[in-house]
Amino acid sequence: MRAGAGPRAEPPRRLAVAGHGRGPAAGLRLRRGRPLTAATAVAFVTDFADLGLVLPLAGLVALALAAIGRWRVSLAWLAAVAATLAAMAALKLLAFSLPSWLAGAGLAPGDLGNPSGHAAAGTICYGGLATLLWPRPARRPWPGLLAGAAAALVFGGTRLWLGVHSVPDVLTGGAVGLAGVLLLARLAGRAAGPPVPVPGLALVLAVVLGGGLVFHGTRLYAEGLLRALAAGVLPPEP
Repeated sequence: MRAGAGPRAEPPRRLAVAGHGRGPAAGLRLRRGRPLTAATAVAFVTDFADLGLVLPLAGLVALALAAIGRWRVSLAWLAAVAATLAAMAALKLLAFSLPSWLAGAGLAPGDLGNPSGHAAAGTICYGGLATLLWPRPARRPWPGLLAGAAAALVFGGTRLWLGVHSVPDVLTGGAVGLAGVLLLARLAGRAAGPPVPVPGLALVLAVVLGGGLVFHGTRLYAEGLLRALAAGVLPPEP
């Protein structure tokens, strides 16, 4: 320190949004940067429905179900999740590619939107988990559907707040997710056996909690790939 100069004050440390990383604090790293904002908190919530978390969590839940002897329910879970995500991928490809096809035919369909994958993934993941944990889901699918609707509301709301989707986008994603929950209720209901013992339930819940903590903040940017695929199927310009 130079003579005559007073001590330099240390600037306060603030929370800044980190775009990547893993773990529940990955998006809230303590460093000199922007202060913690509402957008940071909303992004923290929306990451619980990112495919970077949902996909590995779905696999871990399937393994846990197989480990407690419910391999048919495990297959039903995987089938419902896969069907939901595949339906969303198809809708996104259609939304990205169809306007250009119609415009090439002299039509002006306008923007078809971008169905929310987060709304669909969060709905099937957490609504599906509620369905699996509720007895006789085929006869009583309402708890899973209610949990799925709550998830669609939460994650759809975060996407609206962040400005990355419109209301029709999140409604479409939530509807696809709820259809996946209903499909899971039917498939799991047919495959269900006697009630799962408490240790088995504890294992599944521990896997869900552990997977959420480990993979939260991991982001899978699948939309860029879908947009590239959509661009690849467009007709060549004359």
